[in-house]
Amino acid sequence: FYPPGLILFLCNIISNTLGLTMEKRKQKQKKKKKTDSNGNEKKEAAINGSEVTLNDSVTVANDSLVSRSSSNSEDEAQGVGNKRAKLAKQKRIFQARDSILTELCNKDKNIEALYHVLMIMTVTTILYSLLRDSVEAGMPHVDFTLYVNSFGSGGKQLMAVGMWFCLQTSVLLVYPAFMLWQKMHTISTTCANVFFVSLFLVYQMAAHTAVVTFIVQLDLPPVPSLCLSVEQLRFTMKSYSFVRENVYKVLYPWNKDDVTGPAVWYAGQMEPQVGSIFNYLYFLFAPTLLYRDRYPKTPRVQFLRVFSHFIKCSVSITFMVILCKEVFNPTNHGRYGNIVPFSAKFVAHQFIACMLWGLCLQFMAGYFFLHSWSNMFAEMLRFADREFYADWWTCTSFSMFYRKWNLLIHDWIKAYIYHDLRDLFNSKFYNQIASFPTIIISALFHEYVLWAPFRFIAPILLVQYGTFGAVLYFVKPSPNSKFWNYFIHIGLNIGVATMVFCYTMELYARQLCPREESFVNTFMPRSLDCVLL
Repeated sequence: FYPPGLILFLCNIISNTLGLTMEKRKQKQKKKKKTDSNGNEKKEAAINGSEVTLNDSVTVANDSLVSRSSSNSEDEAQGVGNKRAKLAKQKRIFQARDSILTELCNKDKNIEALYHVLMIMTVTTILYSLLRDSVEAGMPHVDFTLYVNSFGSGGKQLMAVGMWFCLQTSVLLVYPAFMLWQKMHTISTTCANVFFVSLFLVYQMAAHTAVVTFIVQLDLPPVPSLCLSVEQLRFTMKSYSFVRENVYKVLYPWNKDDVTGPAVWYAGQMEPQVGSIFNYLYFLFAPTLLYRDRYPKTPRVQFLRVFSHFIKCSVSITFMVILCKEVFNPTNHGRYGNIVPFSAKFVAHQFIACMLWGLCLQFMAGYFFLHSWSNMFAEMLRFADREFYADWWTCTSFSMFYRKWNLLIHDWIKAYIYHDLRDLFNSKFYNQIASFPTIIISALFHEYVLWAPFRFIAPILLVQYGTFGAVLYFVKPSPNSKFWNYFIHIGLNIGVATMVFCYTMELYARQLCPREESFVNTFMPRSLDCVLL
């Protein structure tokens, strides 16, 4: 990722500077033309005014008053247009475009060659791990111990799939419930609103409670638990987006021919009527969290691309399993699960190891989900907008990184949390700190997701987001600074290493020093009493 990032960084600087200079020249030319035309009109008006009589001057004065009133009305209309333009900026407009990594490989053969080298290195690492297992066993052998411990037996995997089908069915019921509210709204507005909001909240709480209970009671392995928690969170965000976007159609009806309003805000991607069940079903599987009645689509499905992304997903999962085997398996480090003295030397050694493996794990997880997995489903569904992430590797501030790392989550939080909170408080002071609550809410979402595979809550992410991340978010250096780009990558490396180190230590502490499982013990750190490294 680093060589393409540096090349992209230089290309962005050159293109931005050239684009800015060209725009400035065009603006200067337009201003000159406007000033020249205004000057000529004033001269002609002065010459004509000197030739008219006193009565004509009165009529000219009246005309000037009319022109002033018309200009004021134009200014007011322009101000309203600016407000509507600001509202339009809040709406994400979907466009037909590829992921940035795909575009870079298509435009530059050098970046494509570097990408192929990274893929070959990944496959070589997988082959090395398989060969090492065979050499240690003295015969052709593949160690599936970590795979079985992570994914569980076939029976538990089938139960997790069955639970997913139940969640999928339940989220489909949101559509008929919404249509029922639309009919009740015409009869009794207040009763319909209270009933539907209460029903929607009860459904969301019941669904999350069912997932948590299912994971705990059946003692599901980490990977199925993680998948179920992520899927339920995805269903919650998707159903909320569907309700939010369609409630506006019922409460504030609009026409497709309107010059302003939703007809302009969504660039024709929304209809005045509530979307059909087929639109809702497509949205549930589409790789986006923002509901629209229409999305840009590709002409046809390219099955070779689907197969290519499927192979990349398989390679990414295998590589992540090997990384977890190196990070989370103590036998690979000669410890064999024994409790050893806690020393600064040993902590420093393990922390550096976590910096290496943790950063690789983060990059591979991002590549798996944001690129391979999302592009595979986008190709199968002919979803044309593949901008699931941006050039986060060129960022020079954490605020830029938060916006570019995961555009799927960022767009949802921006549309339904960030803008809603700004409109709710509507103060200059809150506008300065409007990003802080969204950072905390995002950290809480991550803590909920990480609870499922580990069965404990160690608020490492919450502390990192709420302290260092929140402070560094408001530090906005020059976008052309190379030092801050190094600083961002070093900060990410240290942050990921801290997470991997602390979660690994707490995980093995809970295995070697078991206690009675309770709600309170979920939040109590076990590694302080039972030091495991």
